[in-house]
Amino acid sequence: MSNLDEEFFEDNIVRINRTVTKVLIGATFVPFVFFFLTLAGLWHIPHIESASLFFFGLITSLICYIFNRKGKYQFFVMYFGIISAAGFVGMMGSFGVISLYLSYGFAPMLSCLYYNKRLTKVTNVANFIFIIGVTWMGSARAELVTKGVNSRTIYFIRSIIGFSIEGIFLYLITTEITRKSNVTLTHLVRSQGRLNYALDELARINAELQEKNQELDLKNKELAKKNQELTDTQYKIIQFVAKCLGSHDLFTGRHVIHTQKYVEIIAKELRDEGYYVDELTDENIHLLTEAAFLHDIGKIHVPEGVLNKIGKFTPEEFEIMKSHPAEGKKLLGFLPPIEGGAFNKIAVDMCYCHHEKWDGTGYPRGLAGTEIPLSARIMAAADVLDALISQRLYKDPMSVDEAIELFRMASGIHFEPCIAQVVIKLRVLIDMIDHEFKTAEANTDSEELEWWRNYHESLKKLQA
Repeated sequence: MSNLDEEFFEDNIVRINRTVTKVLIGATFVPFVFFFLTLAGLWHIPHIESASLFFFGLITSLICYIFNRKGKYQFFVMYFGIISAAGFVGMMGSFGVISLYLSYGFAPMLSCLYYNKRLTKVTNVANFIFIIGVTWMGSARAELVTKGVNSRTIYFIRSIIGFSIEGIFLYLITTEITRKSNVTLTHLVRSQGRLNYALDELARINAELQEKNQELDLKNKELAKKNQELTDTQYKIIQFVAKCLGSHDLFTGRHVIHTQKYVEIIAKELRDEGYYVDELTDENIHLLTEAAFLHDIGKIHVPEGVLNKIGKFTPEEFEIMKSHPAEGKKLLGFLPPIEGGAFNKIAVDMCYCHHEKWDGTGYPRGLAGTEIPLSARIMAAADVLDALISQRLYKDPMSVDEAIELFRMASGIHFEPCIAQVVIKLRVLIDMIDHEFKTAEANTDSEELEWWRNYHESLKKLQA
């Protein structure tokens, strides 16, 4: 028998011992019933017999109650309680006016609840001994003569034969019930034990998985943190490159910062107006905004004399200037993948195609309509907008209202109509942003403009 089996049957003994103790306590009230029925004249049981039955039940129930409270006496209580129950029934059967037959099976049937075959056998034997004693005592009563029985021995033999047959059947039935119950419960307990073991194993595996998941989550968080730090570093490098470009060209450094903001507000307004909702997610708008830093990166290959020229370009100089989209595309080919390469593609599209026009008259490829990537179409609007309203060496800034009027005229020509309409709708916000830029840059604007004018004067003198 396994430890689990023993534990189950030991717990069952404790539970049934309590039940048997309660039965014995309840049996102490039976003599009182006999007493009052006798007083009422409905029955005739000598009070001494009722008293002896009462004290028997009281003493046995007290013994069971006391010893039942101590764990090490549970087997004693089991045998003592069941045999006491058989003895109690036997005492009632010894009273002449009470005829018991089925009640003799009470104790053996009660013993079946313990699922202990040995106890059931002992109970049956003890119960039969009590029946023999009760039958012998009953054979001595005077009433037998009135029943036509001439010999006490003959009455006893006849009664014992009948009780023996009943006792054998009772023995066989109760022992078989006990055996079958024991086997069935043992299988159930062991099955439950296997199930519990499986559940414990499952719980252990689940706990291990949770622990591993927690470790994995921690590692993922650490990896995400490192990836974010790497991405932040990459963006800082991009900003650094844009600032380096600003040292090469007074206006390009500021221009990329301005256009970054205009790209953001144009993209968001397009989405709010219901255009390109699937493409203009928050994530993609973030990538568009960051990529705007690099749209003029190719200008780093344009000579300073051309890039910062005061006045109109010659045809040759303009061809050199027109090379900056292609040069930028080449440079961006060396950029390591950012955001899984999504940033790189947007940056290349914006850099290479932001001078294309909706009607196909732009450069470097002469793309038209939706052949131009959406990111480049948005970049084109932001690029022209800032160029119009910002200071240049060769011109003063245009007012926002004048720039908006040009966008109205260029709708469907230079710009996609919906993008032009969005810029027009954003007029008030653009005016506010432009004012903030000009206010922030006012302190250094005149000094830098003067430096670049002096630089060009020096170049002229050297060339002369």
